[in-house]
Amino acid sequence: MNGAAPAEGAARIGSRLPPPAKNLPLESVREKAGLARDAQKLWRRYTLTQRVERVRGFWRELQASKDRLVAVVQRETGKPATEIEVMELCGVELILKYFTRNAHRILKDQAASRPWIMMNKKAYVRYVPRGVVGLITPWNYPLLIPLGDAIAALIAGNAVLLKPSEWTTDTALFIEGVFKATGLFPEGLLSVAPGDGTVGSEVIRQSDMILFTGSTKTGRLVAQAAAERLIPCVLELGGKHPMIVLKDAPLDRAAKAAVWGRFANSGQTCVGVERVYVEAEIYEAFTERVAGEVAMLRQGLEPGYDVDLGRLIYPRQLETVLALIDDAKAKGARVIGGELVDPERLVISPALVLDAKQEMRVMREETFGPVLPIMSVRAPEEAVRLANDSELGLAASIFSRDLVRAETLAAHLEAGLIGVNDLMGHYAVCSLPFGGFKQSGVGRRHSDDGLRMFCQSQSVLAHEWPANAPEPWWFPYTELKAKLVAWLTRLS
Repeated sequence: MNGAAPAEGAARIGSRLPPPAKNLPLESVREKAGLARDAQKLWRRYTLTQRVERVRGFWRELQASKDRLVAVVQRETGKPATEIEVMELCGVELILKYFTRNAHRILKDQAASRPWIMMNKKAYVRYVPRGVVGLITPWNYPLLIPLGDAIAALIAGNAVLLKPSEWTTDTALFIEGVFKATGLFPEGLLSVAPGDGTVGSEVIRQSDMILFTGSTKTGRLVAQAAAERLIPCVLELGGKHPMIVLKDAPLDRAAKAAVWGRFANSGQTCVGVERVYVEAEIYEAFTERVAGEVAMLRQGLEPGYDVDLGRLIYPRQLETVLALIDDAKAKGARVIGGELVDPERLVISPALVLDAKQEMRVMREETFGPVLPIMSVRAPEEAVRLANDSELGLAASIFSRDLVRAETLAAHLEAGLIGVNDLMGHYAVCSLPFGGFKQSGVGRRHSDDGLRMFCQSQSVLAHEWPANAPEPWWFPYTELKAKLVAWLTRLS
């Protein structure tokens, strides 16, 4: 079946999906922001220990509602239940454990060195909450992304104003409901502002910091709006993950990694494999293994744990996927799969694009869907060159039995997240900074810096002794003072 949707079915694309959320009136957004700001003034007075314990209490309450939460996410996204639990709930738990266990070490006052001439003073850095943190989050991981970022922002002492995707708002509202019901937090400390980009723009105007996850195109607009207000902005944007498979790669693991790395969440993962470069000597053997793995994938939309693939979440994404498949066919690729199964519910079968070429759109544009293009290359150096031939640089991976060689080659890949015989696990290792190179974003979440970024650093210099003596460089100036200070400076 041709990848393009039939003309009579085009109007029905996504017609059986839950409708997008309506916009919250902008006045209501401003009211929520005001409540958040008042709540944050109270919340920042809590000790760090108190904040950590209350965040843990909220998580316990959310876990107690796990079945209902999974049902909400499943209804909004069509994800398999296993993916919701493993890739979203377990991911949040790992983030929570890292930040709650390490918050005191990361956010405690940090002693700073000072010159000998100031040995009678104390110097240190204090981490002060920013205020109201605006989170603008996407539809592909409606639980993991907003909740993981909110946890860090709250622990750091901030309030959170969350603008979720209008396609997955119920998940955010469920989180907000449990958060409020705990009674552990000041009223309005975490609130949800449903709606489209109009609401998102108001959230930017009302926040002291913005963390945006989404497309590169929208990210530029968010950055411009934040720059106008001179507020910090962290952007995690698009990816075009190149996976390189060398001729000595462990083929079974590499094939399974490629299939999971592309088709998990139906390909709607920013760090997911978007293109594969395979040395020519093993191209046929590798693609045969991949085709066999893809053939075993189970696709369906019914709740349960025995389904591997669900549907696309965003209607316009289906149009993008179909267009890229058609472009690859027109340029000589062999496409296996990619049939439009149910346009009304955005179901498309997984597609392999074999004999792919670098000039195909599927090799250059972010697909964000269940399509895996595989290209043959003559040498590892060619694979690295082609992998770097992109404006995006979020994630990349390389597979080889020679770890030293693989890690050496990986050092030349222009991406923020590198996998060697591995991929897509960085988010769960919260001690690692998470973010990209080039047009894939600005800033990093996770790691120690990913918690401190929700604070402003406050430099403190405290004079200790002698209590009542002036500094030698204070008024009145004299030639003797100048020579004395210069001599002391040279000794420092």
